Amino acid sequence: MRSRSSRWSTRRRASTPRNWRHPLARTDWFDARFYADLGRTLERGGFAMMFMPDALAIPEDGTGSYATTVRTGGKGTIYLDPVVVASVVAASTSHLGIGATMSTTFLPPYAIARTMLSLDHLSGGRTAWNIVTSTTDAEARNMGMAAIPGKAERYDHADDVVRTVLDLWATWSPDALRLDGDARVFADPALVSRVPDRGGRQLSRGPITLPRRPQGRPVLMQAGASERGRTFAARWAELVFVVADSPDTMRSLRADLRERARAAGRDPDAMLVLPAVQPVVAATDDGARNRLAELESFLDETEVLTILARLLHADPATVDPDGDAVALIEAHRGATGSDGFEEMLIRASRAEDLTVRGLAFRQAMSQLKPQPTGSPATVADYLCDLVDSCAADGFAIMPALYPSSVEDFVDGVSPELRRRGRLPTTPTAGTLRDRLGLPA
Repeated sequence: MRSRSSRWSTRRRASTPRNWRHPLARTDWFDARFYADLGRTLERGGFAMMFMPDALAIPEDGTGSYATTVRTGGKGTIYLDPVVVASVVAASTSHLGIGATMSTTFLPPYAIARTMLSLDHLSGGRTAWNIVTSTTDAEARNMGMAAIPGKAERYDHADDVVRTVLDLWATWSPDALRLDGDARVFADPALVSRVPDRGGRQLSRGPITLPRRPQGRPVLMQAGASERGRTFAARWAELVFVVADSPDTMRSLRADLRERARAAGRDPDAMLVLPAVQPVVAATDDGARNRLAELESFLDETEVLTILARLLHADPATVDPDGDAVALIEAHRGATGSDGFEEMLIRASRAEDLTVRGLAFRQAMSQLKPQPTGSPATVADYLCDLVDSCAADGFAIMPALYPSSVEDFVDGVSPELRRRGRLPTTPTAGTLRDRLGLPA
């Protein structure tokens, strides 16, 4: 958002389960042109990055059934390999950053390091690794494990994996690749090393089969919201995505993460905190409110209640739509696999005094992310106020509908932000780190 960089990103899938039914929605998700078009639109709009989330299983209910998710087209029904999608976007754009998700729980560090560095080379230094530990038994079973390890074990292992990935990326010194034909030296072996022995587990010995990129290494992203997740983010992450239901919560999360980074010996300014928001934009405020109402009209009460019950591993037949949302969440703590997400659901439900029905509709529409709704100027006011009040360093824009919500933002809000000096008028040259203002 600040003038020295454009700190914007977007997920590739909408967060509204019903969006595929909308007449303006595209459903050609298996065509490379879908992602190429989206990437070019985001680049035109001054976004710093497009990032691809991932999950390794279709979400299940408390009985282990995936039927509800599949029937409704719920979040997680379809996920293409994010690195493959990132490759398509990289080939279709010139400046846009590309973030891809890879799980530390299921993938060895060498595989992560080589895949992400390969993408970084081929994109010209535009990649970011979205670090996840994964959360569900369904994912674990798909990857050959009986159950997902406990949170502490997953994060302890993630610490080792990230450290090893960074060590692998550093096994080639910056000037190791010589390509000196006269001396008949391709690369200097004295400048290529193995992973240092730090004691404890040795997850890879290296060296990796790739030299360094000019930006040094891919940007590290993370979205942990729990106590342990925030500690992990403060240690490693350069971009932190947070989901917060109010500006006050955004400010609190950002301040907490910055203080943790400082305590970990890092410069807090080398870590950018990006809250998720779902803008609804039209030419006028009234038009935007009408557009939001029209999007909400595609939600069916029975379906959204069933989806909420699936999320919380509750029996839909026993869920009272007029019951207290907080009580329902408390009765099913741990079902989502994310303590931070469940805390947010409880906090928002209390703040808005939501019934189960109200929570179901809010969750289906926006996953309780803020929804600034209005003209380009109104939405720009909201975003700029959050940055100016230290609630955010930028944003993860989560469109309600692909591609029209993205196009509405790019055609309306992006020019308004440029007019205010909040987005550069031309793309910043160089790597993703250059665009984000992050140190190499």
